[in-house]
Amino acid sequence: MNLQRIRLQLTAMFAALAALAVGLLAWIAISTGTDQITDSAEREAETIVRELALSSLWPPEEIEDGARPFNTWRVSPSGEWRNPFGDTWIEPPLFTIAEGALRNDGPTYSDFESDGAWLAYAEPVDEDDHVIVTAIDLGGYEQDQRSFRFRVWLAALAAIIATTAAAWWISGRALKPTKSAMARQRDFIADAAHELRTPLAVIRASASHALSRDREAAAYQQALAEILTATERAGSGVGELLELARLDAGQAQPRKAPLRIDLLIEEVASSVRVDETVVNAATSEAIVVDADYALLRQVMENLTHNAASRADEVDLSVVRAGDLVTIQVADDGPGFDEEILPHVFERFRRGDTRGSTGLGMAIAKSIVEAHGGSVSAANRTSGGAIVKLHLDASKDV
Repeated sequence: MNLQRIRLQLTAMFAALAALAVGLLAWIAISTGTDQITDSAEREAETIVRELALSSLWPPEEIEDGARPFNTWRVSPSGEWRNPFGDTWIEPPLFTIAEGALRNDGPTYSDFESDGAWLAYAEPVDEDDHVIVTAIDLGGYEQDQRSFRFRVWLAALAAIIATTAAAWWISGRALKPTKSAMARQRDFIADAAHELRTPLAVIRASASHALSRDREAAAYQQALAEILTATERAGSGVGELLELARLDAGQAQPRKAPLRIDLLIEEVASSVRVDETVVNAATSEAIVVDADYALLRQVMENLTHNAASRADEVDLSVVRAGDLVTIQVADDGPGFDEEILPHVFERFRRGDTRGSTGLGMAIAKSIVEAHGGSVSAANRTSGGAIVKLHLDASKDV
């Protein structure tokens, strides 16, 4: 499954729908806006004529110079004369325009060209078939329409780009769980291959060596022992991988209940037995956290066993500071390799050859984080290593 391609397809689909919707809205806005601009030109022409017609100002000489409108005429088609009210600088087809108003027996609008687009408004004013005609230059209005169209399309383009960017982000968020699941699947397959490679190689080598020729019973027993050890390691590794996969997928959620950590470390200290290693549990006051007993004990046993296999003495302790509980596993061993220390909780990170699969620390980290806590590891200044688990104290106590 190519998630990147799916994300691109989803984004393209959203962008196409957005372009269609925004384009339709832009077209409606432009159509409405340009009509309003044209209406404003018609209203201007109508205002000029009505002011003249309603006031019955005639002859033009009676109008004050400052009030005389430009490009406005009183026209008599029957008498074939025309008289301007003020200055004029165009020659529209006045008789044709006036005759159209008379035939319509009311106001009319008409367009004509004269070094640009013009709008003519004509309205009959008396029973003598006189018509007042005014011409409005549409150049400014057309420029306003072009500017309006440009702004609308620019806003539409910006909206489409913003929607596309939002679609890209949303599709990425929507596919994130799928991406995480696929990443976990890939990691599990890679981890399983990594973990099984060595045991299978040992099994194959031991079996091939034992079958290459007739041997004594002791040699066959040795080969079978090697095979058994390798299969046990493979089984343990696969079991830990499955557990880690369940933790990563959130399928192994802790069943929390009040748990006495001070008693838990005493149990772990008495249960972990490694030759010539002493495991101590420091006494403390009763400290309670909300945790899954089985999972947290697994973490403590794992960490304690790892420390005991490398040290002569291991000290378990727990302290509470406010609402934070810190569990410590400290040893007097060689400590962590400085190069490994920053990556000690990553999968298959082994500090030496005495560990098992290299998954124990990763599992411990996942379990603690499932409890809402955190883990840390460091080397002690006095020698040895120390691992700390940080959990919230129970609020019911």
